[in-house]
Parts: sequence; structure tokens; C-alpha cells
Amino acid sequence: MNALTQRDVGVIIDASFAVLTSCGILKGPVSSFEPDLYERAQGRIEPHFEVPQTTISPLMRRFLFHFAHVTRPQFIYGAGTYVGFAFAWLISGRQARDGDFNARGVDCDEAATIIARRNMLRLEATGALDIRIADALIDLKARRDPIDLLFIDVDAADTRKSLYTDILECAKPLLKSGALILAHDPLVPAFRNDFERFFAYIEEQDCFGPNCVLPLDDCGISATVVR
Repeated sequence: MNALTQRDVGVIIDASFAVLTSCGILKGPVSSFEPDLYERAQGRIEPHFEVPQTTISPLMRRFLFHFAHVTRPQFIYGAGTYVGFAFAWLISGRQARDGDFNARGVDCDEAATIIARRNMLRLEATGALDIRIADALIDLKARRDPIDLLFIDVDAADTRKSLYTDILECAKPLLKSGALILAHDPLVPAFRNDFERFFAYIEEQDCFGPNCVLPLDDCGISATVVR
């Protein structure tokens, strides 16, 4: 984390959640980031996961962990989970709370998804954790169960982030009131046009509440709530 101290990290994470609360995306009060809980999850993930490459920074890892921890989703859906590294922080954050939950991660990359399945065994997650090779657009259309937390991080050589909008549209019937959407990479210059379309779609739909982009790192993350 460069020169950031543990206290610095806690302040940054807590400030990010204060922004989400002030925007109306989360309902307050939100508990403070707990480094001991995070470090236990970190010990299950970072030394053992096979991760060929990642843009999920140390700050983003902590944010994802704490987001699932404080929002306590019953069903987490990941579109574009690659080898499961980002998804694992959400799963671990939710796992640190009481109660069963279910999660499903999908990715079109067969080789990456095979690695993701191996990686997820390290989490020893309670509830149903389904990691599968699938097109999120097709998979979402076939689903009926409501989604509490949708995490979008698809990235293909030809379409890049343009599918974010299509994925959100497919997921919309499954997103109940209060559901949350996280979209990774809104600050990457190469994806500017894709995210302009994504944000325009959110603004046009009455079912979505405010949207907020948090500059935790060079990639950033977007958060949206369903009305």
C-alpha cells in the first residue's frame, strides 16, 4: 500500500463509506473498517490464490471486503469474475458476518474460471458458492432469484467495458429495492465512452437511485443503489 499506514487506510475506507452514506447509496450509520477481520481474510487469499494479473489494488481489496461486510447481501452475483480475486474479497467480507448467503460468479474465460474454482476452495465459504463458465447476459436472462449485490467487471478484447450497460439491463428484473451495484474501472481513460453509456443508462431508469464514483485508485469503482 505504498507509504500508507494501517490508520491511513482505515481513514480512507471509512471516508469512502461516509460518501456513500451522504449520497443516499447506503443507509447509515456504517460501522468502521475492521483491520483484524480483513487480515484474517487476507491470510486465506493472498498467499494462496493463483492470480496471473490484477488491477485490484490493496485499497480496493479492503473496500470490497468492507462493502460486503456492512451491506450483508443474501445473494451476490459477479459478472466477469476472472480468477475470482476481486470476487473473493466480497465473499470474504460477507462471510465475516453471521448468516448464510449465496454467491454466483460467471466468466466467459474457461481457463480463468477453472483457476477461480480452485482459488475459491481456499475460502471455505458457507452457503452455495457457484463459479461457472458462462456469458453473463445469457446467464442473467435465465435466472429468477433476486440479486442483492451485483458486481460487474467484464472485460473482453473486442468489447472491453461496453457490456456493462447490457449486463445491468439484463439484471434489472432481478434487482429488488435496496439492491446495490458495483462497477469496476470507471476511472480508466480507455473505458470513458463505455462508462458514459453506462451512467446515462442509470440516469434514464427510474428504478436506480444515485450513482457515485469513488477514486480509491487509478481504476476506481462506481456504486449505485436500486430504489
